[in-house]
Amino acid sequence: MNKFKEIKEELDSVLKGKTLDTLLPPLVFVVANQWLDLGLAAAISSGFALMLLVFRVISGSSKLYSVLGFFGVVFTALFAYLMGNVGDYFLPGIIGSVLLVIVTLISLLFHRPLPLLLSHLTRGWTFQWFLRKDIYPAYFETGILWLVYFTVRAGFQIVFYATDNVGGLTLMTTVFGFPLTIAILVVTYIYGIYRLRKLGGPGIEEYDSGNPPPYKGQTRGF
Repeated sequence: MNKFKEIKEELDSVLKGKTLDTLLPPLVFVVANQWLDLGLAAAISSGFALMLLVFRVISGSSKLYSVLGFFGVVFTALFAYLMGNVGDYFLPGIIGSVLLVIVTLISLLFHRPLPLLLSHLTRGWTFQWFLRKDIYPAYFETGILWLVYFTVRAGFQIVFYATDNVGGLTLMTTVFGFPLTIAILVVTYIYGIYRLRKLGGPGIEEYDSGNPPPYKGQTRGF
């Protein structure tokens, strides 16, 4: 139970905000396009995203995801409208997925795994700690996990786009995209903490304090 609470708190710190604000506008666009023409579907989804943004502003809650959702849906809906094909609505996201594959691969080749870089940036932990031989493998191995996930996701998106399978693209974006990303983050955290303990390196606080071995190790946060 304590481990579940710990994982929930870690996810909250990473995904803090109204993430549904980025998921609902694309779904509205696809559903509206089933009964209306492309232009009206683009207008309705953009208006819906704007309503969410206004609601967040008025309620004083987090606006980050509603801002991302608004600009994201406006850009992609306009792109699809200009291209004249609803499948093109998903093209910017597909390009983004391919870029994630490339960035993750490059980060591994240059021995700066993406999980390592993101952890350093979000947590502000001392960079040299991540590069220790008794710490680095955990981040490299989770980087490989991310590469596999991004590659599989991009592969499915490309196949669905090439076959003009809008239903498959919608499923990948609104159903599998976010839940699977959460699952990958949970697996990353659980495996990362497990691997750090097996490696026997110091926790970040022990490293910063210059404590000698034996180490207690990293017990919270990855």
